[in-house]
Amino acid sequence: MITETKTIRSCVSGKEYFGCITLGKLAVPESMTVTVLGKKIIPSSFDIYGHPKFTEEQEALYRFKREEINRKKGEYLPLEAIVTYEERPFDIPRESFDSLYGISESISSLEKLNNMLTNRKLFRMANKNEYLGKFIIFGRFYLDQFAQIWSLNAKDIDDSIGISDVEYMDVFVKKLPSFTLSSNSFAIPKPNSICPCCGKMITIEDIKTNPCELINGKYYHSSCFKNFRRLIEVDKLTRCLMDLIYDYKDYTFDLIPNGYCNQDCCDYIPWIKFHTPDGDIIMGWRKRVISIEWQENYKLFDMDKLFGKENVTKWVNGKKRGIHAWGDGKAIEYLEKVQKTVNPKYS
Repeated sequence: MITETKTIRSCVSGKEYFGCITLGKLAVPESMTVTVLGKKIIPSSFDIYGHPKFTEEQEALYRFKREEINRKKGEYLPLEAIVTYEERPFDIPRESFDSLYGISESISSLEKLNNMLTNRKLFRMANKNEYLGKFIIFGRFYLDQFAQIWSLNAKDIDDSIGISDVEYMDVFVKKLPSFTLSSNSFAIPKPNSICPCCGKMITIEDIKTNPCELINGKYYHSSCFKNFRRLIEVDKLTRCLMDLIYDYKDYTFDLIPNGYCNQDCCDYIPWIKFHTPDGDIIMGWRKRVISIEWQENYKLFDMDKLFGKENVTKWVNGKKRGIHAWGDGKAIEYLEKVQKTVNPKYS
């Protein structure tokens, strides 16, 4: 039996909050006992390494007890959990997850692909001083020497260079010497994952041709998710905002490129050009503010007279006038103030 002294950490995955302990070796869950101050704590589940996870409530109770002890002692001391367990042997042939042949065999289904990726992680936990080979899958996913998985930025992928389904990293670099890894986490769905937008089961072919997004614990086809997010943005700026200023029958709109970010990460979050009875207005989100710009054909009004006291970014560029609104409430306030100034119908 192995004994380790560890603290229970607060962890989050998507919208799930839980406690966790990271051990030094692969563990057999059935052999494990966890005690804190002599009292056993029963893990709620175990991760792929056999390391214990605890409910959000268990982690909170542990934290409350730690704070209670620290207040009494007047200093910060970690509250340690004693974990005893049997080491889990890892005897899966390395070739099955660390060779061109083995990885090529794994990409016939999502189940086999996930098993191969899991085995790479288990190998690294069991053999911390050994490094894995580096591979590229589908020209989209990079498996590094530490069993980590990265996504390549889609704009770097050149379909014309004859990328194989599985390649060594050094071969891939010769074909495509310039590329970047995505800052977003990779998204290879679990077997039997269903896209919540289209309702279709995600397949290995989807991974190859239509990469997926992992959002709040749900796997989406990228195309489905981007369309969904685009419609959310349209709804936020039309039904939830502009409809409160003009009757929906009185204006039309066009989607235009995001005026704040032109990178792939925001290509599905459009800005909107509204055609109202009083002229055109362009609106869109810039991080925490909504950019509102009344266009040249919008009826004239005095920016300084209406918004001079507002401590926000404002601008006048010829006949264009703009302001940043901190949230929907302020955006509605600014739009109404201008509307009532230029259109007697609303005054």
